[in-house]
Amino acid sequence: MSFMFEIYYKPPTNPAKESALTERVAALGGRLDFREEADENVGICLTYEFADWESAAKAADVLRQLGEHVVGPADYGP
Repeated sequence: MSFMFEIYYKPPTNPAKESALTERVAALGGRLDFREEADENVGICLTYEFADWESAAKAADVLRQLGEHVVGPADYGP
């Protein structure tokens, strides 16, 4: 089983921000799994996947401390 969390941010698209987030998450044991463009109700969503709960929870805490809007972590399926 894997674990994931999502990071949301408001448009416009910010490639530098996304790259920095992805590098930081990679250093904490995760990888970018999916990217969703913004619609009228939701900002840009980056989904990061982790092999274990502890890594996902630690990375989510670090990013929240940096001011990111993180949802999760949660199970990412069987």
